[in-house]
Amino acid sequence: MPIFTQRRYLEMNIWIVDDEVNLANGLKRAFEKSGYSAKTVKTISELHQLLGAEIPALIFLDQRLPDGNGTDVLPAILKQYPRCKVILMTAFGDSRLVVKAIQEGAYNYLDKPFPLDAAKNMVERAIESIRFRNQAEFLLSEGPNRLLGTSNEMNKIRETIMKIAPHQNITVLLRGESGTGKEVAARMIHNASGSKGDFVALNCSAIPESLLESELFGYHKGAYTGADTDKQGLIEIADKGTLFLDEIGDMPLSLQSKLFRFLDQRSFRPLGSTKEKNVSLNLICATCIDIEKHVKEEKFRKDLFFRISVIPITIPPLRERDKDVLELASFYLAEFSKRLGKSANTFTEDVKDVFMTYHWPGNVRELRNLIERILILKDNSDNLVRLADLPPEMLEIQQQSIAGLPSGHFGHGSLPHTMDMIEREMIVSALAKCMGSRTQTAAVLGISRFSLLRRMQRHGLE
Repeated sequence: MPIFTQRRYLEMNIWIVDDEVNLANGLKRAFEKSGYSAKTVKTISELHQLLGAEIPALIFLDQRLPDGNGTDVLPAILKQYPRCKVILMTAFGDSRLVVKAIQEGAYNYLDKPFPLDAAKNMVERAIESIRFRNQAEFLLSEGPNRLLGTSNEMNKIRETIMKIAPHQNITVLLRGESGTGKEVAARMIHNASGSKGDFVALNCSAIPESLLESELFGYHKGAYTGADTDKQGLIEIADKGTLFLDEIGDMPLSLQSKLFRFLDQRSFRPLGSTKEKNVSLNLICATCIDIEKHVKEEKFRKDLFFRISVIPITIPPLRERDKDVLELASFYLAEFSKRLGKSANTFTEDVKDVFMTYHWPGNVRELRNLIERILILKDNSDNLVRLADLPPEMLEIQQQSIAGLPSGHFGHGSLPHTMDMIEREMIVSALAKCMGSRTQTAAVLGISRFSLLRRMQRHGLE
């Protein structure tokens, strides 16, 4: 695991600010048993003495304390610790108070009395949010050309890249759907290799066939009408560096034989020239098509296919990398918030649910573009990305996915457990249908808004 710059926040120090001794001590014991550092605080005065002296990752803050209201000290807490997750505890059922606290930056709330499992669940979600945020900041500090995600699949790909990078004159074939990050992987290989030359990229499907040969191999003065001077091809420009041929499967057959000869000899002749030129470079090809099918259909040379696939690397689609989805979303949220000067720094739990169930046909590129669009359109005063910020078509897909669940989706657990799962799915579906509006969702479900908020809290949806 990487070591993040804000390491102290990962120590997960939890403060329980409550004058109810039994409740506070009970939470303290439970959190310490789970491996966290926990401290009880009885008054606002005592809390003020701690501010600046220690760094909490999470604070359980009671609404009513002997010397004042917990919500009054919330701005001071968040000013001192902008990364801290504050969970408000209230026994008074004041929905307006809760809404105000959330708007001011509170992470969530709990209605007293609450089950211990609810508090533990909220802590787990808060810590997960902190971890994602810290990972995002670490990745931002590492520069733009790296593969994102800590899933096993991506870890293995990075390991492979580190193994092959020191070698010279390697040939790599990157495979994967559009938007998975093939060019990023190619640049990562180049940067890790320590090559003295440049990274030179060419999309084989973007250049007309009549121009592609001269772009790759260059031409000699007088090679054809209009060739008034010598022109270097990209192969020569990439000498001592890396040549990246994207969409290699779309290369015309007429040019494939010449590319094969270059790979076999590591030399070439520019158009109109009789002299061979030798180069030393790493060749990285990429494709999103079923290239074996093209070989069978004689649309791609078999010998060239075997020559470019010396080291094959397949980058899986985002839908097969569940662990990476929220990490990537958090990374892009941090990146675009900083770039656009926006305050949004986290997602609501229902947005996370949508992200985890969405198919992501455009893969990482689609996720990146979505976050950028959300932040461009979002009010700068709101630090949360909500369901209402998502495009309607994404919410419709989410709703259809839930509606189409098979009857055995919920398994064979106990009746209370099954009912809880059904209730949660109904709330998620209604929220999606109502574009995140709590008032409309409550009306659709036939319950009060306050009841909806309490149920969402119990299910970890907000």
